[in-house]
Amino acid sequence: MKRLFTLTAIVLAASCMYAQGVDYVISGTAPKGSTMAYYWVNANSSQRDSVAVNGDKFEIKGNLPLNAFITLATDKGQVVTVLNDRTPLTVNLNNGTVTGSPKNVQFGDFQKQQTKNGKKSKELYEDWKEASQQETIENLTKKKTLEKQMAALDKKNADDIKTFCQNNADNALPAYLLNQNFYYFDYNELKQLCDAGTAYYSHPLMARPKEQLNALAKRRPGLKFTDLTLHDMNGKAMKLSRWAGRGNYVLVDFWASWCGPCRQEMPNVVNAYKRYHKARGFQVVGVSLDTKADSWHKAVRELGMAWPQLSDLKGWKSAAAKAYGVTYIPSNVLLDPNGKIVAADLGGENLTAKLKEIFGY
Repeated sequence: MKRLFTLTAIVLAASCMYAQGVDYVISGTAPKGSTMAYYWVNANSSQRDSVAVNGDKFEIKGNLPLNAFITLATDKGQVVTVLNDRTPLTVNLNNGTVTGSPKNVQFGDFQKQQTKNGKKSKELYEDWKEASQQETIENLTKKKTLEKQMAALDKKNADDIKTFCQNNADNALPAYLLNQNFYYFDYNELKQLCDAGTAYYSHPLMARPKEQLNALAKRRPGLKFTDLTLHDMNGKAMKLSRWAGRGNYVLVDFWASWCGPCRQEMPNVVNAYKRYHKARGFQVVGVSLDTKADSWHKAVRELGMAWPQLSDLKGWKSAAAKAYGVTYIPSNVLLDPNGKIVAADLGGENLTAKLKEIFGY
């Protein structure tokens, strides 16, 4: 599932595992016609520099902490990240190939596959947006097919990253991948990956995955729901406990009008509500991270959201986001009839399957 984050961008570079600096040399090939190759690293502050490409060749060298990550990019859009492990490296930015240490060769190959997956994911999403322009039967069928394909690709990416991290627990490479991709994992998965016994656990790039783990801990299965007082669309103060813990399953759905992935996911929530609300008492409570009431109200109408809506119009500073550790949207929490958390971040086929498991159809 695509998600939007509290930060508009994630720093692509990394930091040091050890304070001692070591020399590095990276030579490479860049696409002809590119004028510069950029590279940067990030410790306590971001460092960026550039080097001229002579013909199609470039070289960078300097002194950086051992296990720092260095990201190289061209003005044509090619990007490759490498690990400073004392080994001279050669990077071909035309095709993403890295030669040098076995770790960096493996990491380069993995990035190439992830880049292919990313392009495929973007293509699927663009096709989905095009099919959303007109609600015909043909387009509805196409959208469902595309949603399944996107979900399958997301699962493959998550599985590949998990396997890579498990197979490289003795080095720093997983720190970079988890820093960039922590949102793929639920509480139990991320807890397993944030293992203090791994070589990468203390790497500074693990700060974000650890923060996310702490956030997910606020909505892990088995916890009692945290009550909230927000305002409905009429400006009336309402408590979440008006619905939660009162004998029915409740999906607390975090979203915003400006969130494209939320709009993509909303038809699944609408279908679930229609299927189980009247028949089984299933309730949805929308929690918007909007800041403008007009945009919030308009989106509710456009998306056919017939369930209760709450917001404090504080965006990412919402009390609800803080209480439930929400750092990206769409996000949700499924509560059982007693108000205990059953699951979190159920989207697409996962939401459908979970509700089918609960209600039997």
